[in-house]
Amino acid sequence: MSRTAHFAQMEALADHPDLALEPLRQAIVTLANAADRGPQALFAEARILFRNLLAARDVRLLARSAGTWREWEKLNDGADEALIESLPDALADIVHFDDSVFIPVQVGGVALLVEGINNPAALHDSAAALSHVLRLAIASSESQHGNPDKLEAIRVFQRVANKILKSRNLQEILLQITHEAKARLSADICGIMLLEDDALVMKRCTGNLAAETASLSMKAGQGVGGRVLETRQPCSIEDYVQSEIISRDFMSLARAERVRSALAVPLMSQDHVIGVLEVWRRKPSTFTPQHTAELATLANLASLAIENAALLEARELTAQKLKEAHAELQQRYDVIRNSADLQESLIFTLLNGGGLSEIAQRAHEHLRTPVLFLDQHLDVRACHPEMSAGENVLHAIRIGISQNRGSETRYRTLSAGPLRFAFQSITAGSEQLGWAVLIDPQIEDESAQLAITELCVTAALHQTKERAAARALSDKLATLTWDLLEGADHLRQLALQRAKELNAEIPAEYCVAVCRIDGLDKPDQSGVLTGGEIEGRRRSVAEAPNNLPVRHIAKLSGLRGNELAIVISTCEAVRARDFAQSLIAEIMRLVPRSIARIGLSRSCSDPMSMPTAWKDARIALDVACQSRKAAVIDYDDVGVAGLLMSIRDGTDFQRFVKETIGELLKERSPQRETLLQTLRVFFACNCSQQAAAKELRTHQKTVAYRLDKIERVTRLKLAAHEQRVMLYLALRMNDLIG
Repeated sequence: MSRTAHFAQMEALADHPDLALEPLRQAIVTLANAADRGPQALFAEARILFRNLLAARDVRLLARSAGTWREWEKLNDGADEALIESLPDALADIVHFDDSVFIPVQVGGVALLVEGINNPAALHDSAAALSHVLRLAIASSESQHGNPDKLEAIRVFQRVANKILKSRNLQEILLQITHEAKARLSADICGIMLLEDDALVMKRCTGNLAAETASLSMKAGQGVGGRVLETRQPCSIEDYVQSEIISRDFMSLARAERVRSALAVPLMSQDHVIGVLEVWRRKPSTFTPQHTAELATLANLASLAIENAALLEARELTAQKLKEAHAELQQRYDVIRNSADLQESLIFTLLNGGGLSEIAQRAHEHLRTPVLFLDQHLDVRACHPEMSAGENVLHAIRIGISQNRGSETRYRTLSAGPLRFAFQSITAGSEQLGWAVLIDPQIEDESAQLAITELCVTAALHQTKERAAARALSDKLATLTWDLLEGADHLRQLALQRAKELNAEIPAEYCVAVCRIDGLDKPDQSGVLTGGEIEGRRRSVAEAPNNLPVRHIAKLSGLRGNELAIVISTCEAVRARDFAQSLIAEIMRLVPRSIARIGLSRSCSDPMSMPTAWKDARIALDVACQSRKAAVIDYDDVGVAGLLMSIRDGTDFQRFVKETIGELLKERSPQRETLLQTLRVFFACNCSQQAAAKELRTHQKTVAYRLDKIERVTRLKLAAHEQRVMLYLALRMNDLIG
């Protein structure tokens, strides 16, 4: 029998543990009945029975005659073909051949030759038990009408077999065996010891006087049972006092029990000793081979009962494990089924054009817990129910996420006082889009994790879809913006036509703003900035004009490099400067370590004049970038300096101021401020010393003295028109850039 087939048979026995015992019981009944009809009927019945029970191709019943083995049907015909030449004269043990088994029944007298078995060793125990039964049946049959004593032995075996079939309590079966063995062998004490680790331990004992006997333990070589464990053969002694074949370890216990003789046989499982069945008598006596055979048969029945109990326990353990596995699989199935239902509901909402609010509502209906969607700045984008996230709750959630966030944040649960919430990052590729939050989730962690993952996936798909559409439109509008600002006249005409097609409004009165952002690619405090994060920053900055409270006045915008160009309507009540200040604050919030400066052009009404407005805005931006005072500069604030910048594009204001009035600025305070104020008033009074003296409330000679000193320090003459203009421009630029 193959290893796989052996395991299959063991599984079948686990499902039907009685199948290993029922055939034995039937064999005992059949052979007992056949013994009453004589040897011929017994041998014929035995041959058929053994062939069926052992699943063999054939079973030969052999008898020893004329010094050789012959088949019992052919004892008198002398046929040479019946001669079994390969068998030795006398065999006392079961012998295995290639596919056959030799089973002695009566040593040197009767035997069985079982042929056509795949794994003869697997039938060792059952074959031994059956041979004992057959031996007793033969002995009964030979006494003509049957030996009552041997028939009683068979009935004893039948009662034990019935007990094994009817009861699943091993202790109850062992008790039955000890009682039957004690009565059958006219013993005073009977006990069953089982092997635990390396020692035999008494499991069931009857007839004992001393309590120590019920808990007897012995190792190999100790006492009668230890000798059986050591030799694997039955052992009998007629007198403890005179015996020299056993150790003296238990002589004190033998005296306490007053026992004099004993017989013990091994309990075998396959080829292993698993225990010992032993009987004691309180008088010297001799145990016959018949006694040994009967006790061995009871020992075999005990072995079958023990193996049956082990199989039953294994079956129950397997059934319990299967039950637990089924419960676990059912739980996992329920989790996956609920997750699939949620996913189906969310995808259905998404495909039908639902926004984040509808997605949050569907998730709430399915999960029975408040659902929030936060953007990457932890601002609420959607929430359901709407009143479930108060300021205190949001504050606790923001603190929890801020302290536990990361670029790869997965499912986390946090507690803040009585508040418990779960959150997970919403990502698309390497870009972090926001957070999904479940407040006080009413489902177990595994279900909550699957649910929030489905929410994150759906939200990411929704935002990706929205952003893809918005970005496509934004890219078109950005291209349109740059064509209007820098394109040739014919491209500008085409751009104005495209603006109508895209429903992009060109205001009747507008100005152009240019914002320069330094530090877009500067890492944050962690020191790490990926390409995806840089792209995310650029997208956020490009979309910033549309996220302001006064976003309605920004009609067109486009980001190129680190410069953001915006067409602003000046028809609205909101001033362009206020819009610019709000835009800088928003950019600083989006990119905390960046620096933003904005230049504003003069107001225009002709769309074809946008290049001129764009040039004005860039001049104002140059002033703003060099200014230490203001982040927003209007072209009107630049004044004549703007005209100079228009003529001399790229002039360095600070260098121009230093070269022109640098020495004047080195004068000590307060004299420096007095000279600069005198020069301002002089220019403001159209270069009239008299008017300047009156404005300054000082003497005209004092003004003349101060102007003279300014000429000496700067080496420029106020009487010379060109030098006077340079002084005026330098003074004006110094006042602008500080």
